[in-house]
Amino acid sequence: MKRKRLDKIIGNLEDVEEDRMKSLWGLLLAFAILLAALFAALFKVMAWYGIVLLALTLFLMLALVLPVRIEVHYKRDGRDDRLHLGVRVLFGLIKFGYDVPTVAFMERAGMIGIKKEPAKGMPKRKQGWVTITVEKLQKIQRQINQFRRRIGKYKRAMRKFTKTFHIESFKWRTMFGTGDAAQTGYTTGLAWGIKGMLSSFIYRYLSVSTRLCYDVKPHFQAKGFRTELSCIIRFRPGKAIFAGLTLVFLWLREGAKWRNIRSKA
Repeated sequence: MKRKRLDKIIGNLEDVEEDRMKSLWGLLLAFAILLAALFAALFKVMAWYGIVLLALTLFLMLALVLPVRIEVHYKRDGRDDRLHLGVRVLFGLIKFGYDVPTVAFMERAGMIGIKKEPAKGMPKRKQGWVTITVEKLQKIQRQINQFRRRIGKYKRAMRKFTKTFHIESFKWRTMFGTGDAAQTGYTTGLAWGIKGMLSSFIYRYLSVSTRLCYDVKPHFQAKGFRTELSCIIRFRPGKAIFAGLTLVFLWLREGAKWRNIRSKA
């Protein structure tokens, strides 16, 4: 009963903060238009300054309102990993892509990329895999569970933020082997469990307009790992920024309350 009452109070507070944030966004947009008009009036002799400023203001407003499309494609192929990021803005009028070698990305992030030699007897087309173990999968599963527990307190605000992202396409295929048939079978179950948890998280927290496709294929004759992931995400920057600021505000306010409680104690 207390838990339901607390959730209701938090929900009411979030609604109040949402109304405040909407009012703030409206004031900011009105201020931007007023500022552009003021510059246009001040520079009557050079009216093109005002026109440029007004055009930039309108462009920024459109960029916040119109959807942005992001394409993510990751593939383990041969001895190198590749991550491709593609972005489309203003219905494809502005688009660019970038290929990221993940080994170089890991080095920049301060991590070490280790290349594994293929196991003996592994077919040539299977070479270039990285070793996967049961412990690695169990660690991933624990991290997912910890993350779900941490966001429980801000579930409603988190959903408002994550629901601004729409999944238009999602395909994730994995092939692996541990070198031992029994262990490979057990690891297959863990891999399906991890993908199942991720799938339920996506359906619950994101807006999904398509069927999520994911697959796990065990390889009982080789030791290694290969995966391919492709995903298309669409979102509106203004809506995402607004929801994100609401979430950050709630998180900061909760932290301030916790510090006050500790100081009184």
